[in-house]
Amino acid sequence: MKAIHIKIIVGLCLAWSMTGAWGDSGAGSNVSAAQTGATVPASISKEVKMKEHKSGTWTPGLSDEEKQTLFTIAKDTLDWCVSKKKSPFPMESYKLTPKLKVPMATFVTLKIKGDLRGCIGSLAPVEALYLSVHHNAINAAMEDFRFSPVQPVELPRLEIDVSILSPIRNITSLDEFKLGQMGIILEKGMRRAVFLPEVAVEQGWTKEKTLSHLSQKAGLPPDAWQKDARFQVFESVVLSLDEVTN
Repeated sequence: MKAIHIKIIVGLCLAWSMTGAWGDSGAGSNVSAAQTGATVPASISKEVKMKEHKSGTWTPGLSDEEKQTLFTIAKDTLDWCVSKKKSPFPMESYKLTPKLKVPMATFVTLKIKGDLRGCIGSLAPVEALYLSVHHNAINAAMEDFRFSPVQPVELPRLEIDVSILSPIRNITSLDEFKLGQMGIILEKGMRRAVFLPEVAVEQGWTKEKTLSHLSQKAGLPPDAWQKDARFQVFESVVLSLDEVTN
């Protein structure tokens, strides 16, 4: 398979870092699928029971079958790269519809019993949706610098979230930021940080507290959001399993 290099964003999920920013601050890196040295399982996994959560009103317009295909690609990719087998990933085995080939931004989040185990994604729609999920699954398992690579013994316990992001848009007033419905990006000077839509809700934060934590995540004082900061927002659709084997 041809190596495709993408920019990866680390630490935008629930267990976010209180220090550092991404983008120009260097928290991103370039990784290709070929660099993992991973291989494919002997057979493609069967359909999994899946649920969908929309943060707002936006949707990528996928059918149930397309969502199932996308999540199965993520699940099979994790088995492929963590098991470190030698055959190329059999992407031709999946039904790749035109909608799955549309460029979209995604995140893949891995947890074990609710604790973060890896989370990497991209904010820009730089490649086809199915490839974005494939690459971010590899990167979340093997390249999140906060964690050691996922081990084969952990695979049955992994909880997988696949987040599909809407196009990002600028806002001129924080009144436009809908807490829990929208993810938010803060930029100030050379600093930049982002939270996915679910972060504030799961942490129980108000809008003001969310913005204070976002400022700190960018390496700025807690009140830095109040002056000369720029903001962008987006929505997401999250695909996950109804049940996880422990």
